Amino acid sequence: MKKLFLVVFVLILFVLGALGAVEQKFSSLPIGANLDGYISAIRIWYGPLGSTINNSFPYNRQQDGSLEDFAIAKLREMAGRFVPKAGQETALYGWGISAFTDGIGGLLPYYGESKPAEIAGAPPAGEYNGFYQILRNGKWEVPEEVFGKVKFQFGVSVGFYIPDTRHLEVNLYNGTRVVRFSTLERISEEGNSCDLPATIGGLNVGIVSIPEEITLAKPSWWERAEITLLTEDGKSVTFLVNRTAQDGTAIRWSSPPPSFFVPPTPTIASLKRVGDLTEVAVENAGNVVLEFSQDLTSWQTADTTHIALTSDRGGRVFRHKTVAASGYYRLRLKDGAQ
Repeated sequence: MKKLFLVVFVLILFVLGALGAVEQKFSSLPIGANLDGYISAIRIWYGPLGSTINNSFPYNRQQDGSLEDFAIAKLREMAGRFVPKAGQETALYGWGISAFTDGIGGLLPYYGESKPAEIAGAPPAGEYNGFYQILRNGKWEVPEEVFGKVKFQFGVSVGFYIPDTRHLEVNLYNGTRVVRFSTLERISEEGNSCDLPATIGGLNVGIVSIPEEITLAKPSWWERAEITLLTEDGKSVTFLVNRTAQDGTAIRWSSPPPSFFVPPTPTIASLKRVGDLTEVAVENAGNVVLEFSQDLTSWQTADTTHIALTSDRGGRVFRHKTVAASGYYRLRLKDGAQ
């Protein structure tokens, strides 16, 4: 009987990371510390063999808080409402939880299907999920240690369906140390968890597969990761993972960008004037040019130096030196848009 519950859960894990068949356009990558923010529902099964029940619950991290806390509360709720048949009070019980995404705009649904994708499950693989109820004060209860096993496990890697991607580069950084991975150059340095043969195999069928350590931004030796997707014709976009709300932000891209990527709108975040030097902070800078005008009619490219802020929404600070008493700034994309 003990093996039965384990087998059921292992079968569930086989579908983790399944993806969609329709390429979508996107501006950021659902990855890193905030990946569970893309989970839209959980499904729980609970009960004794032959009499289990299944319930689904919509989930929104902003409204419902931690995924694990939410799942524990719902499992307690189901257990409290469950009415066993005569004689089942002392039977072997089991449970399992699946977490689903609504597809994230096509990046994470099942192959060829529109239903939500199952991308995580609890308890983790190998963790026994069978238990016997305990009788306390005349009432049958679930042992408290059961709820302590509600820990979600994603697949060994998470795949994104981006069929125009021909190559993947993942660089891991800690201070001056850089550990590289590149399918283009066939590089896989020690300390980088990406697997070269598996990644190439996935790319051949349109799947960008990134290890769990990076997709969930798990504690590791590296401080930040940069993930670059490259197309056959040399276009590229780079996303950041640094275990903050900025995870998945695009920090660099080619001009023009890849067909699947929609550059976020660049915006001037702040202006600071010190003497004859103006500092213009730009978010989502990408491939922009800073222009200056004294009359809003005649515009010219500002002669600037700049500092890239790769950890802050693809930010950049432009430094423009001018003796003009007043003036105006605007951003222009290198392809001509303003």
